Amino acid sequence: MKDKEQTKRKLIDAVGAIIKSEGFGALRVSKIARHAGVDRKLIYRYFGNINKLTEAYIIENDYWMLFAEQLKNLSQDARDDNTQLVIIETLQGLFKYFYKEPKMQNLILMELTGSSHLLRSIHNVRESMGQDILGKTDEHFQNSGVNFRAVAGLLIGGIYYMVLHTLNNGYNFVDVNLESEEGMKAISETLGNVVDWAFAAAEKHK
Repeated sequence: MKDKEQTKRKLIDAVGAIIKSEGFGALRVSKIARHAGVDRKLIYRYFGNINKLTEAYIIENDYWMLFAEQLKNLSQDARDDNTQLVIIETLQGLFKYFYKEPKMQNLILMELTGSSHLLRSIHNVRESMGQDILGKTDEHFQNSGVNFRAVAGLLIGGIYYMVLHTLNNGYNFVDVNLESEEGMKAISETLGNVVDWAFAAAEKHK
């Protein structure tokens, strides 16, 4: 059992190493097995196929997949009086995780620069999870003139772009330094403020 888990770990790590050095399109059964130092047959034995192995890697490193069960529970527990807080905590959690995790950064970059059935499937799963949470807001924003799904889209897209741009170019973004505690705090608090503003604007129309 220990050997099996160690082998699976080697294979998942090999996928990550290849993606980092050569990109998603370079993944091949033979290359993964060679990098992991194991027989290629073990990929099929432990994962079924290369897509399932790659999916295991993504699940370990994507915020939405890694915390899928927690986000699902948040969605189920969301009530009219705490949906706003759930959304704020989810966005702030995404920002902190995405900034600290190069592997998820690479996953998002792959989605932006490439195309594959697996990545599209992962994107669709994320969308489904987001719908579970955003669906709790529909009644609050109905006929309010505020499209909260658009607001959420801009916030999530902004998180991805700001972090990737800053880390890849090595300088401040709109004069906010994400390498400082002050800069990180400013963005995190502003995410909460924007959500609060949207909810307050909708409330005025009721």
